[in-house]
Amino acid sequence: MEIIWTKTGKNSLKATLKFINLNFSVAIARSIRNEIETQVNLLSLHPFMGKKDPVHSSSTKTFRYLIIKRRSKLYYYIQNNVIYIILVWDVRQDIKSLRQSLDV
Repeated sequence: MEIIWTKTGKNSLKATLKFINLNFSVAIARSIRNEIETQVNLLSLHPFMGKKDPVHSSSTKTFRYLIIKRRSKLYYYIQNNVIYIILVWDVRQDIKSLRQSLDV
């Protein structure tokens, strides 16, 4: 299945990796980045492998997420046989920003 990174998805990936780099280490940020690449490749083959997020989903859009290295999440939804990656999130960040980011 085709994967498209949304603008918000790309920006959140950069911001999350920067957050991890500044607060933890370059090595951890690199490890997270590599795991994201691996999981995205798997996602194209198994689009429903992520868990449904009932809290942020609506009647028109079902959000799913993958847990990356226990501390980060990759949010996406599927529409017309395309996977849209909308957010990469480190769970140590402010939850209010998460809710705002998923309001797409």
